Amino acid sequence: METWRVGRAYAALKLRELDGCYGGELAGHYYFRDFYYSDSALLAASIVLRLLSERKKEGKTMSQIIDEISPYNNSGEINFKIERKQEAMDAVKDHFAQIEKPERFLDFDGYRLDYPDWWLNIRPSNTEPYLRFLCEAKSEAKLKEIIDTVTGIIHKFE
Repeated sequence: METWRVGRAYAALKLRELDGCYGGELAGHYYFRDFYYSDSALLAASIVLRLLSERKKEGKTMSQIIDEISPYNNSGEINFKIERKQEAMDAVKDHFAQIEKPERFLDFDGYRLDYPDWWLNIRPSNTEPYLRFLCEAKSEAKLKEIIDTVTGIIHKFE
């Protein structure tokens, strides 16, 4: 699995470079080699429906299939309309990196910090005047703690 910048322009090039068959974004964009490296919700839906049909023959419900997936609590995309985006991003990165060194740090599309039980991504929007934040954690309590911390840090830059 490869992590790369968001947006079709970046995803299509990376997917082609890797000769990958599929790529996706948490924002709900799904890119397919067999669809000219483009986004297709219909193709994604047809694949999910085919898999659901196959698993139904085994007596599995959609809920049971979802329960088999490793659970992470997701913040969804949270947008902050601020001018000092880079300063806010640096403050968020520095705050968490000072507490604990991340297992992985990426800085090609904003900042992504990965920890054993959670991760966050913070980046400026390419198309709108927003700073975008997204986080996942294994526990709901940890997710809330991270969201509250990041929100507090970013509000200092409004």
